[in-house]
Amino acid sequence: MMKKHALAAIIAASVSMPSMADHLGIYTGIDYQNNETSFEGASIDSDTSNNFSGYVAFEHFIPLIPNVKVKYSDLTNSDIKKINNSDDGSSMANGILYYQLFDNDLFEFDFGLAYTRIESYDEKADLAQGYGAAKLHIPGMGMYAFAEGIGGSVTDDKALDMQGGLAYTFNPDSALINFTVRAGYRVQEMEFENSVTPQQKNKGLFAGVELHF
Repeated sequence: MMKKHALAAIIAASVSMPSMADHLGIYTGIDYQNNETSFEGASIDSDTSNNFSGYVAFEHFIPLIPNVKVKYSDLTNSDIKKINNSDDGSSMANGILYYQLFDNDLFEFDFGLAYTRIESYDEKADLAQGYGAAKLHIPGMGMYAFAEGIGGSVTDDKALDMQGGLAYTFNPDSALINFTVRAGYRVQEMEFENSVTPQQKNKGLFAGVELHF
């Protein structure tokens, strides 16, 4: 009897392994963005800047342990850097812990917390924020619409990162690697407590690629 129970457990584990493997993976991507940079209430003459951003995420099937994502965006505008006479640039970095509340063939929704580091030339701040992301898949195709946002703060320093767009995945059923192209629009803002520098806003179209291992 014990052998039969052991054999049944082994068979059940073997059957469940592919399903578990489907929820274990690494996502890494890089985006190219044409940014228009502005400062609220200030008239600054600057050209648009071409910036890069990237991210890495690790997702798994263990329910109580959050997934992990790290993001970084270069927001430096060379014209504004010269105006400020600063050796520093501007950037936004995030360390994110999140859970997948929904994950099916039609809809995905993630929710979690983010640690954010913002830098605007000579100013820096650290924030605790909320995180949310969603995907809406088009049935029978590798295409989906996506939206992602980081916002809120427990201090008077503020930051916002919102983006949305469309993506298409090549070879979505591959067990080894998926390749996705994506494009959309992104807005990033940062404001520092007790600062004479007005709120910085970066916005523009972006396009990029993502690999899923």
